[in-house]
Amino acid sequence: MKIVHGSVQWNKSLSKLVSVVMMGGVLGGCTAGPQWPWVFNPPVANVPSQQGLPPTVIRQPVGSPSVGSTTAPPSTNTTIPRQPVNYPAGLRGDYASYPALRQFIGKMNSQHGFDIAFLEQTFSGVQRDKEALTKAGAPTEGQVWRAYRPIFLTEERINGGVDFWNRHAALLDAATRQYGVDTEYLVAIIGVETQYGKNTGKHNTLQALTTLGFDFPRRASFYQKELEQFLLLSREEKVRPQIFNGSYAGAMGLGQFISSSYRSYAIDGNRDGKRDLWNPQDAIPSVANYFAKNGWKRGGGVAVPAYVSGAGYASIAEATPKKPSRTLGELAAKGVRPQGAINSAKVSLIKLEGTTDEYWVGGENFYAITRYNPSSKYAMAVHQLAQEIRKRKFGF
Repeated sequence: MKIVHGSVQWNKSLSKLVSVVMMGGVLGGCTAGPQWPWVFNPPVANVPSQQGLPPTVIRQPVGSPSVGSTTAPPSTNTTIPRQPVNYPAGLRGDYASYPALRQFIGKMNSQHGFDIAFLEQTFSGVQRDKEALTKAGAPTEGQVWRAYRPIFLTEERINGGVDFWNRHAALLDAATRQYGVDTEYLVAIIGVETQYGKNTGKHNTLQALTTLGFDFPRRASFYQKELEQFLLLSREEKVRPQIFNGSYAGAMGLGQFISSSYRSYAIDGNRDGKRDLWNPQDAIPSVANYFAKNGWKRGGGVAVPAYVSGAGYASIAEATPKKPSRTLGELAAKGVRPQGAINSAKVSLIKLEGTTDEYWVGGENFYAITRYNPSSKYAMAVHQLAQEIRKRKFGF
């Protein structure tokens, strides 16, 4: 049937056509792009910049001459301006001249699928953290035991530990039941690390890790690996990397997890879809999980003072943490006698250096604490603080 212009059929057909076009536009506009468009793109070949190129020329097809025409209609060239490409203009800022950072960006692209433009934009905003460099050069663990201990064994931390335990008793009890880690040690770790959340650190994590990764040669490899883990963590948690704050060494949250530990051990305790280590609901089970995965045995011995005599003990004394490999009988044969009972299948002789050295018999749980921080002084501070908190809370 022939449809006449202006007829009822003509108007109905025109209305249907308009509806289809409008619906297509609406559906097209509903397509959701990624939340972080530069983070999640897979590796692609470098696309040449379109800046300075001439406009795209689209040539319309030439139709056949109309009947009776003696000449073909002229070709029509339509010029459409190119749309700007929203890529950051390369690497800028404090680290723009660092070839090692450019290599790192290439690695993150090729191995993990980060978009180069996103990383260039991210690192262009990084400023060198001079304070982090200063602190990394003189860590607290460099002090002798007698100077180190008073930093953590204070009335404020002991009373703060009791208060933290009282306020979060349900969370702590649940973590102890689920992961088998003695409660006082969960409290003490958070007390040593951040004074129960009072001091989680004011260094921008991205800036601290970049600074130590590219301006601190002695441990550059370690910090570059943590920077890699940090970017992966940011992507997993769907959070911009610029917003994290923590210690000068890149540790975060109540328990001060470095990025690799965050990815490996952090728990979404309140099941809200985030692993937020600044929230006790996530931080407490995360610390417990860390200890459990590193060999903590509930009710096991940690450390007791030791008497030493003769010349044999000196050859087995360990100032640097090592996995316990001896029995109490083997220690006794070397002139080592613990001053109390210690429930541990394997033990070691711990030496805390100072003007006068201290000797302790450490068990498997003592070694588990050193997996959190590879320092015997650190582990001993956690142990002694845990014991003092428990005494203050229960009277024994």
